[in-house]
Amino acid sequence: RRFLRAVRAFIPRERVYTDYLRRLAWGTDAGFYRLVPQIVVRAAHEDEIVRIMRAAARLGVPLTFRAAGTSLSGQAVSDSVLVVAGKHWEGCEVLDGGRAVRLQPGVVGARVNEVLKPFGYRFSPDPASVKSAMVGGIVMNNASGMNCGTHANSDRVLLSARLVLTDGTLLDTGDEASRRAFSESHGGFLRAVEALRDGVRANETLVQRIRHKYSVKNVMGLNLLPFICFDDPFDIIAHLMVGSEGTLAFLAGVTMRTEREYEYKASAMVYFSDIGEASRAVVEMHNLQDAAGERIVHSAEMLDRKSLASVGDATGEGLTAVLTETKAHTPEDLAANVVRIEALLGRFALCVPARFTDDPAEQAKYWAVRSGIFPAVGGSRRPGTTSLIEDVAFHIEDLPQATAELQALIARHGYDDACIYGHALEGNYHFIINQSFSEPAEVARYEALMNDVVELVVGKYDGSLKAEHGTGRNMAPFVRREWGDDAFAVMREVKEL
Repeated sequence: RRFLRAVRAFIPRERVYTDYLRRLAWGTDAGFYRLVPQIVVRAAHEDEIVRIMRAAARLGVPLTFRAAGTSLSGQAVSDSVLVVAGKHWEGCEVLDGGRAVRLQPGVVGARVNEVLKPFGYRFSPDPASVKSAMVGGIVMNNASGMNCGTHANSDRVLLSARLVLTDGTLLDTGDEASRRAFSESHGGFLRAVEALRDGVRANETLVQRIRHKYSVKNVMGLNLLPFICFDDPFDIIAHLMVGSEGTLAFLAGVTMRTEREYEYKASAMVYFSDIGEASRAVVEMHNLQDAAGERIVHSAEMLDRKSLASVGDATGEGLTAVLTETKAHTPEDLAANVVRIEALLGRFALCVPARFTDDPAEQAKYWAVRSGIFPAVGGSRRPGTTSLIEDVAFHIEDLPQATAELQALIARHGYDDACIYGHALEGNYHFIINQSFSEPAEVARYEALMNDVVELVVGKYDGSLKAEHGTGRNMAPFVRREWGDDAFAVMREVKEL
């Protein structure tokens, strides 16, 4: 009540919701968790966020931030105060002829690409939900997709961040005046960041572990990569935000490097008899490079037989497919890429000859199959069950064996309608199961499955339990198990600071 009175003193009542119906509606995101916030606040600008943060800190009230609400893993739901920053936060400013872009958290990812298109550049993070996901969530979950991998995700392309910290301090890491003011008011904070940096670097075993863990897509826990990639504490602070899910600060804006858009693309749906042969082909495609050392294959999306069946792919009945795409800046380079990929695929047992097309209409049909899997599987679930999606990552050299073992593990637990699909080129798989929670035995079955997944992904292959959707409520219990005590202790220090 005290927090509500404080907020209503500076935010109009029509943007503060306390009635049950709107709290229920706004408390729902794209995932399967159900929490109903006590208050929903639709913030309109930075000054309101500053005052909200100060009131929350003074009264000890937890806040959860949301932009679009496309979270699949429980990051954007709250049973306390939900602060929504979508509408009113849609700024998008193109910089340096399209080579960079300054964004507010409420602008939709696809809108950023629309603005950049005339300049020949694109926003590199590309989650499948890019047409509805907003920049705040994309950055704060380090959401990625089919093309950005580890080389062009939010962490790699972030230049600076505009933040509101828990004490209400506004810091713009890309603004010199803001940095000077922060150095004067929060000198101890900066020294603590530097001490953490130096402590991490003094532990060579930890440094090597960080490099290894982030060599594949990984959003488990807080981001430790900045401590070994940056010297400047402001750069470290900015990059600590990536993947932090709003637990460290409110992201009021970001400046990000873009990437040049490819003008020419060719796609093929390549069919294999089983997922093992498909995985071996993906490993070879991952290592295929041009004379400049650049990848020739830009996407290789695995679709197992149940994935294909869910979207009615008649050609792939009983088969496994890899939706493969290559890109180039000239038609000649594109043709050369296709020749090399076809030669590589010729060494594998294909059920149907690979046929690449540069026709946008045909390509759109292929990608519609890929994007339709999650809603199709979810839509076909038995009444009373919940569609759950996870995303794990293996190191590419482990992919064939790990894929077969993951498939067998899911089947062993009796999930006959489950499917495996995803960004195989990055060793990143999604698996979908339809789960009932109505009986204790079903809850126990799910727990047993997840414990076995943890042992397979982390215990055997040292992969990542969360590759691109943010840690979320699903995987938060397993952060220490994946990272070990030293890394987990650093994450705790970051959070406490």
